[in-house]
Amino acid sequence: MTKMIRSLFQCFFVCRMRKLQKRKSCFASLPVDVITEIFVRLPMKSVLICRCVCKYWNTFIYDSNFAKLLFTYTPTCTMIRHLHSGIFHLVEYDRIEWHERRNNPLCCSVFEVLDPNSNNSIKLDPKFEIPIPDPKSIQGRRVYVDVLSCNGLFYLSCSMDRDISLVCNPITGEFIRLPKQPPILRPYEQISWGFGFHPKTNQYKVMRIYIFKHDRRMVVEMHTVGTSTWINIEVDYPKNLIHVLNHSAYFNGALHWIGIDVDGNDSIWAFNFDTERFQSFSMPPKDQGTKVRIFEFRGSLCLIYFNDLLVTMWMMKRYGDGKSWAPIFQYTNSSITTSQLPSCIGSLDRKNQEFRIFVTPWCDFKAHGKFQIIHHVPTLIPLKDIIIGDNVEVQNIYSPDNPN
Repeated sequence: MTKMIRSLFQCFFVCRMRKLQKRKSCFASLPVDVITEIFVRLPMKSVLICRCVCKYWNTFIYDSNFAKLLFTYTPTCTMIRHLHSGIFHLVEYDRIEWHERRNNPLCCSVFEVLDPNSNNSIKLDPKFEIPIPDPKSIQGRRVYVDVLSCNGLFYLSCSMDRDISLVCNPITGEFIRLPKQPPILRPYEQISWGFGFHPKTNQYKVMRIYIFKHDRRMVVEMHTVGTSTWINIEVDYPKNLIHVLNHSAYFNGALHWIGIDVDGNDSIWAFNFDTERFQSFSMPPKDQGTKVRIFEFRGSLCLIYFNDLLVTMWMMKRYGDGKSWAPIFQYTNSSITTSQLPSCIGSLDRKNQEFRIFVTPWCDFKAHGKFQIIHHVPTLIPLKDIIIGDNVEVQNIYSPDNPN
């Protein structure tokens, strides 16, 4: 299916660029097919640099059909930001190296963020800005703006400021503001959110879950990006559920959260966009104090368990079958201490089949503190070609008219 999609995009794009190339003397001797093959194999950073070389390259790269074709080739990258910053840093990996190691088992590397004394320190470049106000300006104190990624886009939200709710492309700077949510008239005890994609309708969905524990009630609000309203979805409050982790993962047309019951046991709660219903899966057993993250990898739902010096990756071999969990990776390293774990997160390099652990050292750097690390597939596709709907007003953070 992926090969077929790539072929269709390539046919449309090559036809368009051949018409453009006839009017240009540059690259007249180089077939469009060859130029295309070169560009789709470049890292995103190099592609962005190439667009500044000449008008022809800029037109070539920003053509909508080429952007769609490039997206089918682009691997998942890592984007890093300080929790109180609106600047993201894109970290890419060597694509060529993967061809030499594709038959090797999953391996691991440890990288220290912003540590100039580390041999494995990464360079946080290039930089991309996201459209959020100065965090200090919200109610006079620092707040946490949560960022979720799905299919090349970010969803930005803030539990303290319901007006901060928007979808953006961090690579191009384009964003749209989502409509205001109806107010919650009574205190809620917890809020969780998710950002996903409905494959049957090609629409992006934003969800917020409010939990009222005292009367065992859950309110689910869902917004289809491109429309003007939020809708309430009636759901039964799961028996014994007392907490849902904020971190969510999109996979297989559904959003997934980790839920905790009254006995302290964990389970996965999945909301399917097609049926608009929750279902639960059991999880592998874990020791007390073990932290957990949920994500998609290699076309499967996966979990990362980490405590003290041990990191274990679990993969669900058959989606929805809680008995099909299998450990596929385990890592120990004395350089990761318990105090670092809250600021330590794993990132998966799908092309190189490598699990990378990023550690934020507690050092006296100007940007010391906790960082957010997101798995993201960068894209140049314009928002107008991604978002379906009539309520789409695209703005750009780099525009001089943008108030942010």
